[in-house]
Amino acid sequence: MYSRFARWTRTAATAFASLIAVSAALAQGSDNVKFLNDWRWEGPAAPLLMASQTTFPKAKLNVTLTPGTGSAATIAKVASGEFDMGLGDFSALVEFAAKNPTIAPPVAVYVLYERNPATLFIRTASGAKGPNQLNGKKLGAPAFDGGRKLWPAYVAIADASAGAVWQDLAPAEREAAFMAGKVDAITGFYFTTVLNLEAKGMSGRDYSSHRFYEGGLRLYGNVVMVNAAYLKANPKTVERFVRGFHSAVKSTIRDTEAAVKYVKEKEPTSDERTEWKRARLAIDQFIVTPTVEEQGLGTIELKRVDAAIKLLVTTMNLPAIPSAAAIATTEFLPSASERKL
Repeated sequence: MYSRFARWTRTAATAFASLIAVSAALAQGSDNVKFLNDWRWEGPAAPLLMASQTTFPKAKLNVTLTPGTGSAATIAKVASGEFDMGLGDFSALVEFAAKNPTIAPPVAVYVLYERNPATLFIRTASGAKGPNQLNGKKLGAPAFDGGRKLWPAYVAIADASAGAVWQDLAPAEREAAFMAGKVDAITGFYFTTVLNLEAKGMSGRDYSSHRFYEGGLRLYGNVVMVNAAYLKANPKTVERFVRGFHSAVKSTIRDTEAAVKYVKEKEPTSDERTEWKRARLAIDQFIVTPTVEEQGLGTIELKRVDAAIKLLVTTMNLPAIPSAAAIATTEFLPSASERKL
């Protein structure tokens, strides 16, 4: 009995050692990519987390993933070279490029959110029935919040009040302050704020939501971006990354339940059902849109990029006008047929 157990133990140990050796060999033959996400590991990150275990290794990519603290930080860290690639808000990328003309900005290579998820939430009890009734009302959000940054552009395009009064709120305080009536309205990414409010017990009857794109603000949301020097030195690596990520996005759209399991694995304290709902809200309203159904996933329109730059520079009073070619390229997109849903 003991000898059989000993032989089994030696066999298992040998097999495990062989597996480690093969994994090490594969890693040595792979290109390394340091990737910074825009935010925590939640449902919308499912394609990235899925790709890290499926399509990236197949493409010989050893991708190290790090959760983010917001698009502004992600963009700065990708620009500095601390990270090779990242996921961040397109408008924040324009702002960074305009404010840092001596630094090569990251370059967008793939659009994940065809619509920007920035949304205004108004408490019913505030008496305001829409974005145009907020003069003198208190709006709350972190200083770096995408919706707060885009407010001037939203006011310029939509029928919204320019006289709202902003209050600084930490991310963890935003929904609580809203529920308590300390502010009349807040801004946030739609799929994050809706579920945060729901988790805290706030009914949809207690507030109204106004997505910025519904007001006519046609801006890209999150895009995959690459450090400019890394892009120049590693174009084939970037191409393989984009293809691997694109494949995982399509898989997540087809079977969101399976994809969200990668989120649960990465963040064990998360609730799988909640993150499935968060992922589906992102997919159904910001990823799979009428424009994407026509043009395909990931598509970057440089004319649209140029128009967005001009709008943001004007409404945000930015000090310079970045060129579309400096912050976006279509070179690494999969073919039109591959991008179709």
